[in-house]
Amino acid sequence: MTTMTSALRAAARALAVLGPLACASPVLAAEAVFPPAASVGLAPPPGMTPSKAFAGFEHRSGASILITEMPAEAYGQLVEKFTPDALRATGFEAQGSGAALSVAGGEGRVLRGRQAANGQSYTKWVAVVRGGAGTGLVTVQVPEAARAQVPDAAVEAALTTIAFRAPGSLTEQMAALPYTVGDLAGFRPVRTLMGNALMLTEGPKDIDPDGAQPLVVVAPAMGRAAIPAGQEGAFARKALATFREIKDVTITDEERTTRDGAVFLRLRATGTDAKSGRPVAVTQVIRFDGPGYLRVLGLAPADRAEALARAERVATSVAMR
Repeated sequence: MTTMTSALRAAARALAVLGPLACASPVLAAEAVFPPAASVGLAPPPGMTPSKAFAGFEHRSGASILITEMPAEAYGQLVEKFTPDALRATGFEAQGSGAALSVAGGEGRVLRGRQAANGQSYTKWVAVVRGGAGTGLVTVQVPEAARAQVPDAAVEAALTTIAFRAPGSLTEQMAALPYTVGDLAGFRPVRTLMGNALMLTEGPKDIDPDGAQPLVVVAPAMGRAAIPAGQEGAFARKALATFREIKDVTITDEERTTRDGAVFLRLRATGTDAKSGRPVAVTQVIRFDGPGYLRVLGLAPADRAEALARAERVATSVAMR
């Protein structure tokens, strides 16, 4: 499961409706568990444990709960798009129009539905919640074959335990990532996403909707996602082509190297920022190593293409913990 686009847009991905949630009192009484340095947590269903690969929880059956944190102002934008029609294009089959979700000191909406992905069919819940000074997007997916191990009622009960706390510092959030970055190459960290991805920029703005500043995003695969030997180039080109923030992508250079048993596939490209229309320069470095991969994407205005070489320095300095 890759999440580069969703990380950049921080947009909701799943939808499906849930009626009013019933909750068993033992779950309500359970104390919320928070991913390291996170501000959003919940009491997970029995058998689900904190993930070491992303912010959330996972089950040996393949079921998972992914928690994404966003600024408070994101809540209104997400709720506006939180309809079956708006997200049908993502592959979700909704079962209704959504329901209110009670959140201590805040508010929320929850939807439930199904989606097919990677040859499997999943039941999914998505809750967008607001509390404290932030917004949370909580996505639960349970393979159809695992519903006896992670029952619907247990998921729905867990969603009613969503809670907020003060977030950890950016330094603490970076320390909780499953990797380290040895060379920031002149970029500064802005935020972490889903306890998995790291966003860096160069310039004074933390949020740069016009794409005027160079941007680097580091994001490893979530879970095991081995790419067969010899298919790295095709995978990298497909990954870049599906990055919706950039249109009219033209690959200008490709390089494959091997270091310490890992394959590095680098692509350079040009394109157009889909929102602002600005011409941009792009670099993508994917490190394929055993059962997983790590992707680093660098974007810069066309007249600041020198930043790409530094983004590639960031990519080569990443080490998994």
